[in-house]
Amino acid sequence: MKLSINMAMTLDGKVVRPDGRWYGLTSSEDKTQMDVYRSQSDAVLIGKNSILNDNPIVKIRAVPNALNPRPVILVRKGTLPPDKHVFEESDHIPLVICTKSNLKEIKTSLENKAEIFALDSDDIDPKKVTGILKRKGYKNVLLEGGPKLNFSFLEADLVDRIYITVVPYIIGKTGLAGIADRNSELPGFDKQNWTLKQNFTKGNEIFLVYEKS
Repeated sequence: MKLSINMAMTLDGKVVRPDGRWYGLTSSEDKTQMDVYRSQSDAVLIGKNSILNDNPIVKIRAVPNALNPRPVILVRKGTLPPDKHVFEESDHIPLVICTKSNLKEIKTSLENKAEIFALDSDDIDPKKVTGILKRKGYKNVLLEGGPKLNFSFLEADLVDRIYITVVPYIIGKTGLAGIADRNSELPGFDKQNWTLKQNFTKGNEIFLVYEKS
């Protein structure tokens, strides 16, 4: 199974606006390219905060006749409102992966909206998540989570490819997240070898594709 991260970042490396959300940072060209990446995937991984903050629609619009990937939502604590776009407008019933501590809460609110799978722990283990997806037969998974979720999968050495869109803004505010974000650095970050496989421009944006060597 191949796991890819897709993120847009500003010229100064920020992936969110000053209020912590990403809306309005990308153009129609980036949204079209995101649909291309989604069309090459059979599942899309999304974190709880992305659903709450951005309420994304996981549907491909820019690639004719493409099959929509299945939404896979990771929820470590609490639950999600059942009226979010991902539950109302997806072609596939979403798969919600939760923990043993919030399984009851998830079932109460989402039992008729999603397939629910609880891990045998109180945290979301990225290796267990990828194990579930492999057993379900998914070959190409696109991670559209936030910086903390990206960090956890990078830390577990599970990421094979990174799609980066560089957008023409400079925010300048300190403390805003980058592509991967936590209080500690990734172990051996300077020993990892990411190879630039593709780069192209559309409008004022640069699109980069890096793969793990």
